[in-house]
Amino acid sequence: MPTSPAAGSNVLSLDRGGRAYKKGPVAEPRVEHLPTARWVSYGVAMSEHRDDLKRHELILAMSRALDEVRATIESGEPDWDPLHGVLPFEHCHGFMWMARANWDGAIIEQYKHGITRRYLMLSHDGRAFLYRAKRYVEIPTQRAIDRVFEGIEEMGATRATRYDDAYRREKYRRLRELGWTVVT
Repeated sequence: MPTSPAAGSNVLSLDRGGRAYKKGPVAEPRVEHLPTARWVSYGVAMSEHRDDLKRHELILAMSRALDEVRATIESGEPDWDPLHGVLPFEHCHGFMWMARANWDGAIIEQYKHGITRRYLMLSHDGRAFLYRAKRYVEIPTQRAIDRVFEGIEEMGATRATRYDDAYRREKYRRLRELGWTVVT
């Protein structure tokens, strides 16, 4: 079982899948890992000053929003056909299938890129979507593809880089060399 880092230590905070990370001092694990920059998660907007919101109010709001999203999402077997329909096969190795959503008559497969941590949401007829303000918004497919790969070269990877155990081991090794602690 992993141990919690000491308060005030620098850590690498990972998401539930063990991937997204942020360096920062630890006071209360799970809560202090929330970013201070402006972001939107499941339709809940956070200000740059998270202290303006009480933590329990934020957690309750995110929980309610997540429940609303879950009502539209299905699990099941991955369907890779929409992804293979818009990308060359060698560019698909960095993606994970996350879920399937039914929205306004469209079945939307949700894929997450392991390196950029961005979602590519595709319907079976090749349309692309973003999830904004508790609804799916159609966007040009090429724009969605460019968005999901944005910044990948700056991360030392290419569109064809596989996101696999070997990649993750190397990433964690490099982070440890830089003095980061990885919390899983």
